[in-house]
Amino acid sequence: SIGDMAQGGIIFWVSADGKNGLVASLDDHCLSCNWSSAFEVVSDPSTHTSQGQQYRDWRVPTVFELDEMYSNIGPGNALGLGNIGNFQNAHYWSSTDHSLNYGYRLDFSSGIKVSSLKYAIGAIWPDDGVVRAVRNF
Repeated sequence: SIGDMAQGGIIFWVSADGKNGLVASLDDHCLSCNWSSAFEVVSDPSTHTSQGQQYRDWRVPTVFELDEMYSNIGPGNALGLGNIGNFQNAHYWSSTDHSLNYGYRLDFSSGIKVSSLKYAIGAIWPDDGVVRAVRNF
């Protein structure tokens, strides 16, 4: 069920038949990543909790998956669960491109999708290029 701990993280989406779903890692992987380094950090097993290290298929979520996280286990929770994912009020990177030099992030203080320069986050917005890994089950 949504909000349960399983598969190395927190379930935030389940298919209608209950057989498949998406899991968010238990914690953030970096606080001032640019788009490229977000992918590197998520693919490094040592950046995951001991539960997360049991799986090798973690990836950067799409902007649509981030929206599901925000709405189901984050601060925008409409299910009455609260921010059980312990998300920060920050911009979380997605794997979704906006253009060659811009990618989408989701602002977890408002739920708004923003387009950001992929390679300048640490310099322009310190502590605001956060990434949270996701995996399918």
